[in-house]
Amino acid sequence: MMIVYFAVVLLLGGAFMFMRRSCSHRIGTGVFLVVQWAFTAHEIWRNDDALGTLFLVILSLLAIPACYHSLVYLEKNNAPMRIRNLYLSTLTLFCGAMSGVYLANHIGMTWIFIELTTITSCMLIYHHRSAESLEATWKYVFVCSVSVAISFIGVLFLSIAVTKAGLEDFTYPTLTSHAAELDPFWLKVGFLFLFSGYTVKAGLFPMFTAGVDAKDQAPTPAAAMLATCLCNCGFVAIFRIFRIIIRNETGAWAQKVLLISAVLSVAIAAYYMVRTKGYKRLLAYSGVEHIGLATIGLAMGGTGYYAAVLHVVLHSFVKSALFFQFGQVSYLYKSVNRRDIGNYFRVNVWGGLVLLIGFFCITAMPPSGLFVSESLIFLSMIRQQHIALMVIVMLLLTVIIWSLGRSIFGLLFSFPRMEIPDVKRPPVAESVSQYVLLGLAIWWGVYPPDMLVRYLTAIISGV
Repeated sequence: MMIVYFAVVLLLGGAFMFMRRSCSHRIGTGVFLVVQWAFTAHEIWRNDDALGTLFLVILSLLAIPACYHSLVYLEKNNAPMRIRNLYLSTLTLFCGAMSGVYLANHIGMTWIFIELTTITSCMLIYHHRSAESLEATWKYVFVCSVSVAISFIGVLFLSIAVTKAGLEDFTYPTLTSHAAELDPFWLKVGFLFLFSGYTVKAGLFPMFTAGVDAKDQAPTPAAAMLATCLCNCGFVAIFRIFRIIIRNETGAWAQKVLLISAVLSVAIAAYYMVRTKGYKRLLAYSGVEHIGLATIGLAMGGTGYYAAVLHVVLHSFVKSALFFQFGQVSYLYKSVNRRDIGNYFRVNVWGGLVLLIGFFCITAMPPSGLFVSESLIFLSMIRQQHIALMVIVMLLLTVIIWSLGRSIFGLLFSFPRMEIPDVKRPPVAESVSQYVLLGLAIWWGVYPPDMLVRYLTAIISGV
């Protein structure tokens, strides 16, 4: 089924390049979503890999509003047909590459699909064909290329540890079951290189920089996927390697590596969120913070595993909803700089309400589901007696909440310095997807469905 899925995705990606009408684009995206969900249903039925299947479900859920808002975005901006074709083609291939990352059962295949996400996302970042988007694209390609090369070296070092243990199977289940037999030195070196390389996708220190510029310059529907599903790819890749090393005698050392990277990520996010003036960059740095918090959960272990995965899932819903809404903000004001825009509640009341609810959700205030996951992360820190570290993280989060509140409430209620261009106000229908996503973030956190609990239980039982 996986081979059939990738073959169809490649065919659809190629077919988009030859379409000449908007109705063909709508039909093509509809076919892609049907294929994506048929593949997802098949993986749910197989029930072989709880971690990969859960994030595949999240990708398939977010692909629906991403495709819808992409079509709206292209139509509103009167993009030339060849630009529309390229955008929808690369978006389709990008989703296929991310699906491969989630379900790859081999360390080498994970590396290949991670590289494919770089190739397929470049044209999404360069969509506007501006000097800023060109700069963001070459930075993204350069940093990702270096990071992927680093992770490939990690694969080689890990293969030395596997070979020295007399193993020939490089699949994750085999490596996890024989983790205690792997050479500690080569395992540590391999993990360090793999973790450093995959942080470029997860949005963690040290390789987080490329992702921030990419999300800032990409069209908002594509930026939503970069900020959620692509970050999830990095998180899944790191989690799979971590599940191997935690069963080895070097597990405690790996937890310290995760903890250092995570805390530095939260600190960096707090610093730049105070300084940044662009809303998309603000959301990008917010993602660095949230993935950092989830990584702290991984480093703590126990309850932290459950909280980390739940946090990443719920963050995907909230962050994508905010990015989709900022697409409307950008269309109305022709800017996403907080110094230029304001009074959004009066301009677009339904969209303003999305940003207001989204602010409470993204800052983990009740009834946000992120309040549950963050509380569990702090609980795991208390159980591991990291009280001083918890206080530092909470102080950093206070700065982040203040930065988000200042920016979003300024957008909603302050008067803009520039006049609002005379454009048609977005219809209420364009905000419906964001209400659904925010509702899922509240529902899945406060009252998680049985399927989600089963997947989370299966994931943490494999650690």
